[in-house]
Amino acid sequence: MKYIQLIGTQRSGSNLLRLMLNQLDEVSAPHPPHILSIFLPVLSNYGNLNNSKNLNYLILDVIESIKLNPIKWENFSISADMIKSKLKKPSIFQIFSSIYELYAEHLDSKFWLCKSLTNMNYFNQIEKEKLNPIYIYIYRDGRDVDLSFKKTIIGPKHSYFTAKKWLNDQIICKKIKTNVSRSRFISVKYEDLILDPKKILSGICEKIKVKYNDKVLDYYKSEESKASALAGQMWHNLSKPILKNNRSKFIKSLKKDELKIFESIAIKPLKNLGYNLLNNENDLITKFSDLDIERYTKANSEIKLHTYKNANKKDLIQMEPFENFKKTLASKVF
Repeated sequence: MKYIQLIGTQRSGSNLLRLMLNQLDEVSAPHPPHILSIFLPVLSNYGNLNNSKNLNYLILDVIESIKLNPIKWENFSISADMIKSKLKKPSIFQIFSSIYELYAEHLDSKFWLCKSLTNMNYFNQIEKEKLNPIYIYIYRDGRDVDLSFKKTIIGPKHSYFTAKKWLNDQIICKKIKTNVSRSRFISVKYEDLILDPKKILSGICEKIKVKYNDKVLDYYKSEESKASALAGQMWHNLSKPILKNNRSKFIKSLKKDELKIFESIAIKPLKNLGYNLLNNENDLITKFSDLDIERYTKANSEIKLHTYKNANKKDLIQMEPFENFKKTLASKVF
């Protein structure tokens, strides 16, 4: 059983790529319940995992998180005993990989894919645990990522903070690329994916040694795509064919000052990834004042609040059980 880990920044086509690869019989790519990013910050609450009771409490909570995931893992039931039977040692990383492996076995797949992009932050631990994933790095013009974040209830809302996040994410992905073998790292440019999906998916299939199938192009007809689209407004395009013109929209839609802020911060990865600047490099900002950052912080908070208040109420209701569950984990002590 082989592990594929998507890395990059949200709003860069990772869900699209997940759903396309999920069409392959050899690949199991369910919607992620973000096991590592949810449980690692509260792991100390469970105490010593060599204690069987503590380990059991953790496993049961992870199972509950999967059940509450807004997009269900259909026709799949799992027990603590099933997970424990696969553990090589008592760790959250082993629990994480065992669950995905069990789901892939359930579907008779050779690969399991995790779309939790934040897992790139745990690269060192993942490697130490010898999970040895194939990393697929999907990247998109950061200015379009900025524009996309402004339209959704997740992520930063001011260009200063989006640029900082995008810059940091690309640095992490570059670090991963330099620290794993070429056979375990695949780069996918979002703009290339939407313009020529067959070419890009054929290339991925060749690298992971899986036979390409045109079914990947019909991802939007799948039940998984329909369920994803219904789970939230930010995913509504997943039940549609690829939008080939979904690129460079920032040129018309971002304000001049937003573009200048973003390019000033993220100039290096933008250029390294082949994206042309709209501003003259000499006109970019070399240092942001404390007053500027204070204003950006206030604006970011205000826009986030406004976005949340105006969000689709159905989306919020669907997410509420999962969000409430995450809040309870912080106060649990065993």
